[in-house]
Parts: sequence; C-alpha cells; structure tokens
Amino acid sequence: MSTHLYLVKVLDSIDDHLINRAISFLPPDTRKKIKSFYHIEDSIRSLLGYMMLKKVLPQFDQYTNSLSFTKYGKPFIQNQDLFHFNISHSKRWVVLAVSKDEIGVDIEYIKPVCFDTMKGALTEEEYTKLQSLPNYEAVKCFYKIWTVKESFLKMIGIGLSLSPNHLQTNVYVEEPTIVLDGKQQNVMIQTFQIESNYQISVCGKGMNHIQKMEIFHAGKLLRDLIKEKDQTK
Repeated sequence: MSTHLYLVKVLDSIDDHLINRAISFLPPDTRKKIKSFYHIEDSIRSLLGYMMLKKVLPQFDQYTNSLSFTKYGKPFIQNQDLFHFNISHSKRWVVLAVSKDEIGVDIEYIKPVCFDTMKGALTEEEYTKLQSLPNYEAVKCFYKIWTVKESFLKMIGIGLSLSPNHLQTNVYVEEPTIVLDGKQQNVMIQTFQIESNYQISVCGKGMNHIQKMEIFHAGKLLRDLIKEKDQTK
C-alpha cells in the first residue's frame, strides 16, 4: 500500500441530528472516546476522522471490534500489520494518513505564537534559527518544526509523553530530517500547507512520497454511513 492522505473540512452546516445518528453506529469504545471530548467541535472532528477511516478501509466493519488504542492513545487495528493509519485535526480540517508502515500525521492552524513560551519545545539550535528570521517567516517555520516533531512522536506511538526538545529537526531543506537524542532517525518526512494557514507534516517508516491525496465532503461522509445502516436494517 502506498502512502495516502485524506482530508475533510468541518462544516457549520452539519446538524446535530446527523452527527448523533452517525455516532450511534460506531463501536462502543470508539463512541465513548468521541463523546469524551469536552468541546463538541472536537467530537465532530474525531467523528469525521473515523468516518474517513471507514471510507478507505475495505470491510471496515469487520475490523471495528479490533480497533484499539495504545496506552498513549494512538489508535490501531489489531492483527493488521500492513495497514497503519493516523489521524489529526485542527480548527476546520481533519486529516487521515494511511500506509503499510508505521505513520504519523499532524496538522496545525498557523497563528501568532510567543517563541519564549514555546522555547521548551525547541532545541537551542531551533530557537536560535527562529530568532534570526523575520516574524512572519519565524511563525511559519515554528509550525513546520512543531508538526514534524508531533508527527514523528505520533508515528512511534508515544505522543507528547516525550518532550519535543529531545528532537532536533532540519526543516530548512527539501527532505527534512529528525534526530532523537543525537541519533538520526530513518524516516521520511513530508511537509506542506493547505489554505496557506494550515501546516501539515507526515512522518513514516519506509514511507514513499504521498501517492494520493483526496478531500471528502463532511456531510456526505455522515449521510452515506446513515444510508448504509438504514439499508441493512
């Protein structure tokens, strides 16, 4: 399987009835996790991520009971060694990365940031580099660094349980690299922006360049699920 990327944009027009019906069709553990979010917006983003997963994984329903989470919260499907996925969301966008190898993805909305506040997430070299750039370029560079680190930590399945300042990135070259505690990691990293104010980074072991990128319509994803379930009654 090549590396594929799927995106869906969160729409204001999705009504509560549609959302609640779609959630009701999910496996109990997944439904519980989605409902656990404090903000309804986060529940909707999480729901859309799973809807994309259902769309792209053949016979998804037969695997739903095998959908599990690591102790750090990374979702995976048991006994599917050649199907790996990762989901991320921020503001208006949800992104799903799929590969035959371990993969991580992170998307962040680009907004002003106080570098002194975020200094603990950076190495001294990264912080010095940001300080040398004009503010607008520094902000963009910060989010590239952050999403690269986050996607790597999600790929290895530990999230922010490891402080990002243990990672040294080089995002200023065509093919970014990442070093963990002095050892360069054998991963492929891709970074890009959508809508000019969302930064995405994908990190994978044995990953090829992204072969496919597809954007789904949020309302259609949910309506298709409901229609499918109604037809099987």
